[in-house]
Amino acid sequence: MLESRGFTIVATNYRITSKGEGIAEIDIVAEKNNETYAIEVKSGKASLTSLRQVYANARLAGYKPILICKKGDVATREAARKLGVELLEFSEYHLLLEPEELEAIVKKCMEEVVETYGLLPSSVIDDASLEILRALQGADDFAHAATILGVSEKELGHTLSKLTKRGVFPSRSLSFKDLKKYCASVLARHEMVTKLEKIERDVEEIKKKLKSR
Repeated sequence: MLESRGFTIVATNYRITSKGEGIAEIDIVAEKNNETYAIEVKSGKASLTSLRQVYANARLAGYKPILICKKGDVATREAARKLGVELLEFSEYHLLLEPEELEAIVKKCMEEVVETYGLLPSSVIDDASLEILRALQGADDFAHAATILGVSEKELGHTLSKLTKRGVFPSRSLSFKDLKKYCASVLARHEMVTKLEKIERDVEEIKKKLKSR
């Protein structure tokens, strides 16, 4: 799709860093007519949140923003126009996708599933991580979460960066609303896994007692 429109793909899954820390990720970086574009891929309908994300990431990188999505409504298109975000609705162009673009779209879809349902290995969720997840889930905003944990916003941000490297949080940036949903999903799954593990231990204990009779 992009190459058919005159773009040259420069990179996929491009990480934006600041002082050695990853702060955002751009799905596709492409060039056209001596301009560089930050292109985000949304597997579903475009939203104001996705527009803000691509706009913010493009500003951080100093590129022009493009959002590839399934479709956008009138309000979203108007917001995109005001922000200077170009919308490409892939429902119209999906048959023209290049392999690199398809890979980026599939990867983004998988990331969104993981971020929605919190499909993390339970081994990375320790007590300290659980405390942070619960604080974020119950907070109204980032500052409130920091207050709940008794730390500064800067300290909390540094801690989240470390947890992201460990795989507790997704590498790409999320709005606070989506972060709360993610935390809720991870906590729910952790509770379920914990209960299942207890059931397994109880079953093993019962088996041992039966064998000893």
